[in-house]
Amino acid sequence: MPEEGLPGAAGATILVVDDAPPNVKLLRLILKDAGYRVLEAGSGPEALGILRREKPDAMVLDVRMPGMTGYEVCQAVRRDPEFSTLPVIMVTALSLPEERIRGIEAGATDFISKPFNRKELLARLQASLDLAQSARGGILPQLPGAVVIVDPAWKILGLSPLASALLGLPSPVGQFDLSALFGPDAHAAARAGGDFRFQAPAGGSMLDARQCTATDLQGNPVIRVVTLHAA
Repeated sequence: MPEEGLPGAAGATILVVDDAPPNVKLLRLILKDAGYRVLEAGSGPEALGILRREKPDAMVLDVRMPGMTGYEVCQAVRRDPEFSTLPVIMVTALSLPEERIRGIEAGATDFISKPFNRKELLARLQASLDLAQSARGGILPQLPGAVVIVDPAWKILGLSPLASALLGLPSPVGQFDLSALFGPDAHAAARAGGDFRFQAPAGGSMLDARQCTATDLQGNPVIRVVTLHAA
């Protein structure tokens, strides 16, 4: 039976990536017992193919793999805007600070060291899934004003209550593309990183938007914070 106390486990799909079959088997048993659906990959390229085809809810990723390391897999995942918020938990036999720094730079969500504790693994996975679910379109009540957080492809990750009201969008909003509301001028200004104006779907009022973009160490966009004002 699925383990109790894991409300987000039912229906969630986890991609396990490890080149050692015994490790994959152990993780599969633990995760399935907790109520997760499990996908398996024995290499980085195989994992990326499954990721794009199956779109899992999280990834448990071994660091030390031949050919394509876990760091390289995580970097490839983060370069794809569709998976910019995917929880990626790195599993490593090493607990050295430099190893974790490399993982952070690659975009890992969390880490767990081998040999791992079953309850710790499940707790970290559940916490990462809960955080990702909150980010994917939920209202963020702590944000003042009308603020929308989007990924590099303009998919909404979160919005404040006032932004939800101005846009007439529910919570959770799902994979809504904010740029679908932009006209040609707004698209051009948004791509250039400047201020722009677009029409809200609720009531048809015009909204002024100012954006601020956070980038990674290579200068690639990670998230955009868009502040809205009624025009």
